[in-house]
Amino acid sequence: MIGRGVFVDTSVVIDFLRRKDKENSWLYGLAKEKVNIRASILTHTELYSGTSVWSRTKARMDLGKTLKGMELIGLNEAVSKLAGKIRSKLTVELVDAVIAATAIKNNLPLATLNPKHFKKIPGLRLLKKVLKYNN
Repeated sequence: MIGRGVFVDTSVVIDFLRRKDKENSWLYGLAKEKVNIRASILTHTELYSGTSVWSRTKARMDLGKTLKGMELIGLNEAVSKLAGKIRSKLTVELVDAVIAATAIKNNLPLATLNPKHFKKIPGLRLLKKVLKYNN
């Protein structure tokens, strides 16, 4: 299921950044398993919109290091159309609709700590966190 990689939602990255026990985060576990981690350019934007990123140099450096290990996937017309359709039919937040559409169009399962935001979207595969990762 994760052979081509995993598409991560903003919540998975924020969880990693905020944790003191990073080795127990989902993102750490995926990286440890050498999974190709991908994220939307909108996730990148959401992460850089945090106040602490711009008020604390260490927070900005930590975020930059974390994102360096991910492939960012941009927007295109097909994703844009699908996201618009998802948003119009399912009352999903625009950013979540774009993230879901990007995962669908790239045939990637989505790792999120907010499955309720995405569970009603047809064609989207949600990855379940079933393993606890340790050193």
